[in-house]
Amino acid sequence: MKGFIYACLGGAFLTLQGAANANIGERIGTWQAATLTQGTGFVAAWLLVWLIRDRSWRDLKQVKTVYKLGGALAAFILFSNITAFHRNGAALTVSAVLISQITATILMEKKGLFGQAPLRLRSAQWAGVGLMVIGILLITV
Repeated sequence: MKGFIYACLGGAFLTLQGAANANIGERIGTWQAATLTQGTGFVAAWLLVWLIRDRSWRDLKQVKTVYKLGGALAAFILFSNITAFHRNGAALTVSAVLISQITATILMEKKGLFGQAPLRLRSAQWAGVGLMVIGILLITV
């Protein structure tokens, strides 16, 4: 249950961040907004690590290089979301993000990427994904 609550919070914060970034991007530029967001996020995360005195970051050399570069994707995520917010508005942007996240996640899990065991989806599960996508699309019509 705790994981579900965190996922809901993450989704709400992601939407709030997207709206804030779009506003910042209108005033100072999209890449500047992405830089500001990543910079403040880095400072906030570093402060939390320092406050809770978590020293596990010292094990960073055990992480594969390709995973260390994952944070760089945030620049493109932010640019894409800010641009989409400007062109499509919040509801359509968040709906498109949800559809692409569902699709990408299903494909990654089906292939067993990132060390996961490949997921075998039954027809009922595919129908559930399809209904989620239809529901998201109906919200934006």
